Parts: sequence; C-alpha cells; structure tokens
Amino acid sequence: MVMGFNTDIKHEGVVYHIQTEPRKDAGIDTTVYTKGAVIHKFKSSYQDLLDAPDFSDEKLKRRLEEQHRLIISRIRGGEIKPAPQPSQPA
Repeated sequence: MVMGFNTDIKHEGVVYHIQTEPRKDAGIDTTVYTKGAVIHKFKSSYQDLLDAPDFSDEKLKRRLEEQHRLIISRIRGGEIKPAPQPSQPA
C-alpha cells in the first residue's frame, strides 16, 4: 500500500500544507492549504503505470513524490499563493 506525502513549508511569511495522495480511481490528488483553507488542487492520473506490465508500488511512490515536489516548486516560484485578503475598514 502506497501512502501519500504531507509537507508544511513557509514561503514569504505564509505557511502552506501540501498533501498528495493516490486515489482508487488511478488519480493522484495534491491539495494545498493555508490556515485550513484549500487554496489549490491538482490532479493527475497514474493509469499509465497501472497498465504497464512492470507496475510497482515503488514507481507509484516516485510519481507521487514528483507531483508533490512540483507543487512545492510552484509555491516557491510564486505560482501558487493565497488570494489577497480584502482590506478591513478603519
């Protein structure tokens, strides 16, 4: 059984929680949270791995890790960030 990945990173003063996990429908879901709110979701498929004669849990684990690292890279690159908060009246 392949488990997912959970990572907390701090970037530009914001703490992000990144969660990547396999799904039974051959999907890989990555969700990014800040302060408990979902700010980004990314889904890909690993059906190609399942269809391959040399499928292994290790190959699936590597695919999960690649996607997890990709999303962390996008956060650090400024592509994924929380929506700006509206100004509070004075």
